[in-house]
Amino acid sequence: MLKPLILRILQGKPMHGYEIMKEISMRTDGLWRPTAGSIYPALSSLDEEGYIERKEMNQGNRIRQVYMITDSGREAMKDVDILSSDWIEGLKKLSRLW
Repeated sequence: MLKPLILRILQGKPMHGYEIMKEISMRTDGLWRPTAGSIYPALSSLDEEGYIERKEMNQGNRIRQVYMITDSGREAMKDVDILSSDWIEGLKKLSRLW
């Protein structure tokens, strides 16, 4: 579930890992707050699979690893609607279990 969500988010613009974590939290109304321990392995896997690429970019005073979706990643996402309202509602229902 995490990898398609990352791809969907990167369709909007390139981001670094922390931005992706914040974006997932925002898009799920705070119901899902992935950690660096889950985001970075998923990003590494997506990079190895050719769905995203990583580039070093200067952002302010820092060099960051910025991730962007590739053509293969866009193609893979054509039939995936991971951020549909039904998916978000399902996530809300699951969160009530805890």
